[in-house]
Amino acid sequence: MVKISVIVPVYNCEDYIEESINSILNQTFKDIEIICVDDGSSDNSLNILNKLASNDARLKVYSQENQGSSVARNYALKKGTGDYIYFFDADDYLVEDCLEKIYYNAVNNDSEIVIFYFDQYKGNIFFNHSKINIEKEFPEADFNNFTFNFHDYRKLAFIGPFAPWFKLYKKEFLDKYDYLEFPINLNHNDVPFHLKTILKASKISFVPEYLYHYRVDNPNSISNTRLKKYEDIFSIIQIVEDFLKSEDLFVEFKKEFDFFKVNRITYEITGRPNNYFYLAKEELSLINLDNDLLSKNVLFRVNSILNSNSIEEYNHLIEINRLKNKTEKLSKTNKQLKDQNIKLKDQNKKFKDQNIKLKDQNKKFKDQNIKLKNKNKDILNSSSWKITKPLRMFKQVFNKTK
Repeated sequence: MVKISVIVPVYNCEDYIEESINSILNQTFKDIEIICVDDGSSDNSLNILNKLASNDARLKVYSQENQGSSVARNYALKKGTGDYIYFFDADDYLVEDCLEKIYYNAVNNDSEIVIFYFDQYKGNIFFNHSKINIEKEFPEADFNNFTFNFHDYRKLAFIGPFAPWFKLYKKEFLDKYDYLEFPINLNHNDVPFHLKTILKASKISFVPEYLYHYRVDNPNSISNTRLKKYEDIFSIIQIVEDFLKSEDLFVEFKKEFDFFKVNRITYEITGRPNNYFYLAKEELSLINLDNDLLSKNVLFRVNSILNSNSIEEYNHLIEINRLKNKTEKLSKTNKQLKDQNIKLKDQNKKFKDQNIKLKDQNKKFKDQNIKLKNKNKDILNSSSWKITKPLRMFKQVFNKTK
């Protein structure tokens, strides 16, 4: 048995797979197995995996007909022998000590889930992306010795990001519940997995470091092909609702569930056809929008959907609002620049006044200097100064001989 089983579903990743798998093989934490399931790739991904596996016994390769990442993950989950399970996407890569840090955090805290930060990258440009507010929720926590659960942070189960690859899971915890799997044949299948695991975990811990690099420019990734099955998000929402009801949590979390539902539906509407729009309008019309968890922007999107008759009309309203916001932002910037200009003018006037005062003072000093020079000249030319000259010379000689 190994400490960590790393599960990697693979589909047409020949351009990235070697770099990605090597980022796991080269981890500072060595007691791992890597379970790769090729999901019917039509490119050279499987051959690359087999070549890598021939050089490292920790890498195990399986293949299946194309059935989706959820089937691949569930299959690998049954194959995993590690104390902990880590899910990884085949086009991303890990910071070198990622597994070491999250493993020891899990062990030290005896936690069932460890969460950590990730960033996005495109080409070689990185930018922070994580929107996890755990540090904000627990500002005084020592995360080396700290756990929490959904009672302490109610929104965590219902907010994105939902991906499994910035979390480490205790296998004993996942095996305890037979429904902790990824629903098959659905996009967004990581959403119910995230929600179920967060709500069932009694101990969650956190590593406040960016340890995972998420690629956003792979055209074959799920996030870049999500528009093909527009109805899936409604199935995912139903799975979440059914789970909450089966656990007698629906009434307790009705507010959070509505927040989740509204955010998912409005987030997914971009680029969708009218069929999606009509389903979205029907679902949103049933929700109580008097919910302080909903942002002003999301509420505007909801009301725009409800007040429109087509996706084109909705998009028109969104574009008008975008231009309005842009105009307001430019007006605000213009006002700030005007205020700044007024301040600079005031400062410039003060500097001018100070300069005038300094010039006046300088003139006074010059006049005083002229007076002193003239006075000194008069003294040197006076009869008394000339008469007393021998006395002054005697005094100098006397002082030297003392």
